[in-house]
Amino acid sequence: MKNFWSVLLICFVTISSATAQDLENILRDQAVSFESVADFNALFEEITDQRLVLMGEASHGTSEFYTWRAELSKYLIGEKGFNFIAVEGDWPAFSRINAFVKQKPGAPETIGEAMDAIDRWPLWMWRNQEVKDLVRWMYDFNSELDPEERVGFYGVDLYAKQESMRDVIEWFQTFDSEMSERAEQKYRCLSRFSEVRDYIMRVNSTGDDCSQEVEAVLGKVQNLSQDPKIGGTWGYFNAEQNAKLVINAERHYRANLERGPASWNHRAGHFELTSKRLLDFYGDDSQGIVWAHNTHIGDARATDMGRQGMENIGQLSRERWGMDNVYAIGFGTYEGEVYAARQWEGNREAMQVPQAISGSWENILNETGLDQFYLLFSRDELENALDRSIPHRAIGVTYQPRQERQGNYVNTVLPERYNAFIFIRNTGVLDALD
Repeated sequence: MKNFWSVLLICFVTISSATAQDLENILRDQAVSFESVADFNALFEEITDQRLVLMGEASHGTSEFYTWRAELSKYLIGEKGFNFIAVEGDWPAFSRINAFVKQKPGAPETIGEAMDAIDRWPLWMWRNQEVKDLVRWMYDFNSELDPEERVGFYGVDLYAKQESMRDVIEWFQTFDSEMSERAEQKYRCLSRFSEVRDYIMRVNSTGDDCSQEVEAVLGKVQNLSQDPKIGGTWGYFNAEQNAKLVINAERHYRANLERGPASWNHRAGHFELTSKRLLDFYGDDSQGIVWAHNTHIGDARATDMGRQGMENIGQLSRERWGMDNVYAIGFGTYEGEVYAARQWEGNREAMQVPQAISGSWENILNETGLDQFYLLFSRDELENALDRSIPHRAIGVTYQPRQERQGNYVNTVLPERYNAFIFIRNTGVLDALD
């Protein structure tokens, strides 16, 4: 606690000594106000042939973040030919939504059935009207395209291990019941633990884990890659992705027994691997959009996270594709309301987002007096003026507003973390479907 407030005081003094009024003037001069997607032309001019555009959010329960990410994504798809959106959601659930928007055989017949695929806590994060509207738009957009040109919708997260194991087993069943039974037998090592904590406790007490078993299933899938009837198809890609997900989920869970960032980094690596595999699947010139929390899409090396050894998709994608081939857009707010729970798997609540703390980026941006605007860090005036590490707010699916000073700010050099930043002064809750 003492160290946190010391850093915060240093940051505030640094801003003050650099003349806060000068900084406000620079921000106000460089800020681009917006009311509609047409006002983002300056941002769109910077997005050309990048392989990935990463779109963040300061919380998982804020309507405006979802709405504006959807508007930006629709423009990139419709006007710049982007091939897919991948979100911080479950791969198995979004595989069914993807089948709906791409109108594949056997897909859910209605948008309601497609949205019902999202059935894991926190439901409000993806079962909301904002996402449903985007799913409907993608379905209608794809209706005008040939099947091989249709835009996809995917999940990059790894928490739905049970569903992924089920999908691998069912995939084997479509052509070889014996292989399906062997895969189910291997997966039983992990699937018998309905609760992750039970698996972690078993590994901790016995030293035995399921890594060899789940890797063996992936090997069985990959042995079929050269089969002309199987390899190269979407069914094969989906099965391989699910098998990789199970491996990475097991590693992520087991790493909770270690000190340090290993568990977080296994999940971050899976996010990046999934986006890379999707780009490979769509081809050499493909381009994708990823939605995830700011803590995932903003380069970790520009934050205290990086100094603690934590990686994220923002950092890993820039390292893989190069700085010029990844464009990261952060989002932030000063105050309002947000959906979150008080504890993991708790009930959804509409909580007040208190005014951002003094000395934080959100507080500084609020001082411009502008309700909503964006900044482009390619502009030298901004890059130079904001080249300092200052607290930047991050709200997760669990949240305690009265305690946010203790754990909801990440020291950040904003221009190094993002290519652009969208600030909305007052924000509200998502339109949850249930």
